[in-house]
Amino acid sequence: MKIRRSEESQSGVINISSLLDVMFILIIFFLATTTFKDEERDIKVSLPENAKGESLSSAPKVIVINVRQDGSYIMANGAVIPEKMQKIVLQAVESDPEQKVLIRGDQNALHGHVAAAVAMCRHAGIHEVNIGYQLPQ
Repeated sequence: MKIRRSEESQSGVINISSLLDVMFILIIFFLATTTFKDEERDIKVSLPENAKGESLSSAPKVIVINVRQDGSYIMANGAVIPEKMQKIVLQAVESDPEQKVLIRGDQNALHGHVAAAVAMCRHAGIHEVNIGYQLPQ
């Protein structure tokens, strides 16, 4: 049995306009439904600048402590006193001995407030304490 080809030539062009429409709709959907992790960032903290720095990924295992200019401490749950902050960090170390802490001190905060947070983390058993800063614009 002989198979006949159609007289129309096949150009090999694939119509991808519908694929592009679906991709753009998916991109818009994901942008609209994504929740950005801003709860740990305190808007009133102005970080100091450092030209040579490495990025610290915001892994879920990192506890973020913000130190405001007035010396108050802010964590994910809001403002905390040093005693409560120490309890939170101790509980985190008990559940995960490899717990990491990121301290974001305001550039105008006294060094003593940031140093107190670092000392509290070391006393609680945190082996990796990082200080946050921003790169100059």
